[in-house]
Amino acid sequence: MSSVKRLVYAVIHFLREQSQMDTFTPDEQESLEVAIQCLETVFKITLEDTHLASSQHLIEMFTNSIQKNDMLPLSRSLPEGIVKADQLKDEGNNHMKEENYGAAVDCYTRAIELDPNNAVYYCNRAAAQSKLNNFREAIKDCESAIAIDPKYSKAYGRMG
Repeated sequence: MSSVKRLVYAVIHFLREQSQMDTFTPDEQESLEVAIQCLETVFKITLEDTHLASSQHLIEMFTNSIQKNDMLPLSRSLPEGIVKADQLKDEGNNHMKEENYGAAVDCYTRAIELDPNNAVYYCNRAAAQSKLNNFREAIKDCESAIAIDPKYSKAYGRMG
């Protein structure tokens, strides 16, 4: 819980700084104050809890995180691997139609190994896992798909 409290403390500190800027209307500043009060109440944190303070401001942590993620390669897949992965996805889809869900999981897993940045493969494997009543695995796959593509609505629906 201490890491959660440290995060919330950083958010509260950030919101306090924002509320003191002249860029917000009085109503918006009041909303920021309400948000701060709600967070303090829920997490039982006050401004005096300085032991929760981080050496970096929240915006710095966020910026550093974004920069590190931007420097990571999006895919380590070679073009021929992507083609083979797509073929495995199609094979998995055929297994799904035949209600051969175990074989479908195997195909999607092999496709993911070849192209781990394709949200569709995870989402399709989630469907097969769900048919096998492996719900925890299905949820993990949906979460992976969403992490890759936060706008992939099918993964949200399938997770539900």
